[in-house]
Amino acid sequence: MTEKRVCTRCLLRDMIDADMGMIEKYRSALKAEDTVDDAEYERRLGICTSCEKLNEGTCMSCGCYVELRAAAKVSRCPNKKW
Repeated sequence: MTEKRVCTRCLLRDMIDADMGMIEKYRSALKAEDTVDDAEYERRLGICTSCEKLNEGTCMSCGCYVELRAAAKVSRCPNKKW
């Protein structure tokens, strides 16, 4: 098993004690038409992982879990990066 690390610029899915069930439950609760496609989701998360405001899966600008915000079409980055 690969050891996952905890760092300030990590997403929840990259951390040891992440609650992936919560993330998947939220994403599956969104209607398909309200969800970005996988490529857009990963693009948004890529931007978040390079942002200085990311801290252990949380956006320090707005307090959201970036993996949840990035999933919804209507969501926007509070710093206007996506």
